[in-house]
Formats: sequence, C-alpha cells, structure tokens
Amino acid sequence: LPPAGSLGSSGINAEYGGMAYAGTGNNKAIRRLLHVAVSDVNDDVRRAAVISIGFLLFNSPEQCPNVVSLLSESYNSHVRYGAALALGISCAGTGMKEALNILEPMINDPVNYVRQGALLASAMVLVQQNDHLCPKLKHFKELFTKTISDKHEDIMVKFGAVLAQGIINAGGRNCTISMRTQYGHTNVPSVVGLLVFTHTWFWFPLSHFLCLAFQPTYLIGLNKDLKMPKMKFRSCARPSTYAYPPLLEPPKEKEKEKVSTAILSTTAKKQAKNKTSAMDVDSPTEDKKEVSFKVEEKKKQEEEKKKQEDEKKEEEKKKEEEKKKDAEKKKDEAKFELLTNPARVIVEQRNVMDIPSDCRYSSVWKRSGLGGFIVLKDTKDGEEEDLIEALKPTIATEEKTTGDAEEPSPPEPFEYTE
Repeated sequence: LPPAGSLGSSGINAEYGGMAYAGTGNNKAIRRLLHVAVSDVNDDVRRAAVISIGFLLFNSPEQCPNVVSLLSESYNSHVRYGAALALGISCAGTGMKEALNILEPMINDPVNYVRQGALLASAMVLVQQNDHLCPKLKHFKELFTKTISDKHEDIMVKFGAVLAQGIINAGGRNCTISMRTQYGHTNVPSVVGLLVFTHTWFWFPLSHFLCLAFQPTYLIGLNKDLKMPKMKFRSCARPSTYAYPPLLEPPKEKEKEKVSTAILSTTAKKQAKNKTSAMDVDSPTEDKKEVSFKVEEKKKQEEEKKKQEDEKKEEEKKKEEEKKKDAEKKKDEAKFELLTNPARVIVEQRNVMDIPSDCRYSSVWKRSGLGGFIVLKDTKDGEEEDLIEALKPTIATEEKTTGDAEEPSPPEPFEYTE
C-alpha cells in the first residue's frame, strides 16, 4: 500500500491511489479510503475516496451497497455524491435491487449535484435491463423524462437526466458498461474511461470518456476462414427474459372537451330585471331562479365527478385486462428461443446459450455458456457452406448525390526533385 500520507494528501492521490487496487477488493485499501472519506478536511479528497471504493469493488458488486450505505446518508453532500457514483461504477449493468434502493431516495436530495449523481448512477445500474429482469426500470425511465421536461428543475440535474437517458439506451441498447473482459480480466481502457468520466465534476466535456467503458454484447460464430456461416444459436430461456426494453412512447394527447359557459347569478338577475318593467315591484320569481340555478350547478358538479370516477374505473379495467393478457402470453410463450448468427446476447444470457444438437457446427471451446466471438467446427467438412455476405461500406459522395460526374482519378506516381 502507498504511505499513509500520500493517499489523502490531495484528491488526485486519493483517487489514483485507489486505482492501483481496482477490482482487487483489497480490505486494507478500502479501510484507508473509508478513513479518508470520513476524516479529511478537503471535500474533493473525500469525494474522490468514496468514488474509488466503487473501482475497488467492481469484481464483487454485491459488497458495495453494504460498504456505501452509511456514506449515502452523510451530512456532507460531496460524500453523498461519491457514494452514488461508487454504486453506479461497481454495480453497472447488474440491475441490483440493493443499489437501486439506496439511489432512489437520493434522487430527491436537496442538493442539485447529488441528484445529478444519483440519476447517472441509476442509469449505469440499469443498462441493458428490461421489465422482466428489473421491475423498477419503468419507474426510473419516467423519472428521467419527467426531470428533463420539468421547466423548474435545476440545469445541473437536467444535465444528469439527459446523460442518464443516453446511458440507459447506449449503443441502441446493445452495449453494457463493464470493466472486465468476457473471461474476467480487468479491461484497463474501460477503467480509465470511467475514471476520466468521474472528472465531469470539473469539466463537463469529459463525459464523452464513458464511451471507453461501453462494451458491445454479441455472439458471433466464425468458421476456420473467419467467415460467418448461416446458423442458429439456442437461448434456453423465454424470449421475454432477455428481450429489448420497450421504446419510449410519446405522450398521448387527450381530446379537449367543450365546456359549457358558466352563467353567474348576477347575470341571471340582470336578465330578470330587463324582462320586468321599471314600474313592477320585485317578485319572488328571482329568488326561485337563483335556487334553480344553484341546483343546476350542483347537478353539473355531480355529473363531472361521476365522469371522473367512470374514467378511473375504465383505466383500472384496462390495466387488469393488460395484466391478464400478459399472463396468458407468458403461459403460451416458448421456453426457448433460436437466434440467428450474429446475435445480441447480453452478459446474463451467456450462461443459457447453446448450439442445437442438430446444427452443422459445434463450438471448438467446450465451455459452459457462449458469448463474444467463437470459432466453430464444421462437422460436414468438404460440403459447401452457406455464408453471410459482408456488405462493403458505401460512401455517397456529394457529386454522386447531385448526379454530376465521378471524382477524377489521382495523378500517376512521380519523383520529386529540387
């Protein structure tokens, strides 16, 4: 471990000192970082120390909520912000309930940058999750859209919500945030990208470095010539388990009902006076008209209340019908799914992936689960293979789009002499 004074002497030493133990879960390093997070007089140092805990525990994310839970309730807002990001870094892409239970109340924190950190961290935890894997996904998505559209919300919090919306839909929902390779080794570029991303606190353009931590989730089978044959993989899980999360739906515009113009009691009196002559004495009919007008108003209010109640009942009925339909779909849903090569396979899905027994190809590596690039063994060697043709990238030049002549060829090679 570094000397006792070097880890807490500045925010940079606190953070980069923890980076030396990224993914190790070293108990001594965690103790020292916790000591710095609680005792140091500089807020930047305390924040950096708490964030470093997330880097130390990314190989064991289930431990991070227990370590950071008390820090998330600290009186110091910088420590709370660091606790939120530590949860997002260590539990990225896991959809862990314990992490979301800590982050959810932090979204309503009185300090704006703590709310920003909570939004970012919750999006990192929910990357590539769907309603089946994480039921809270819909609630958090609604929070993001509500925060973005709220005119009275702080700009810093809106910025966090916009980033969160982008993180949760990263790569068309075909990417996850991971600091490990497929086989469990530390991916240094991902660690560096997330580290620089945390410095968005100082300069917001550094948020682009998060792209280094994005890893595509795929399964691609290649033959001996490193070409993709046409084949299918089998996912031994229901299709809804690892399906794409639903797209954002635009808000439905309600039809505006025509409201009848309200008639005031004063106007009724004026109308009654105009009808009667100036010489007539006030009659009791005016009082009767007032009473009848009040009765009509009460009837209208009761009718509006009944309409609102009927609308609520109809919405509840629709929700119940949708739940019944979903339950019926789950009953009729297949217990497995066939995916064509290449396929989108998320990290949790790799353990249930297999190649069908009647398939022409088999995997060279006999390991449980499939993911990433795999080399295939052809059981019918010698026969023609049905390969997927790789499309060459086409670049439409301005001249071609406008219909003019093609670009002239470059000059012939020559030797330059002075």
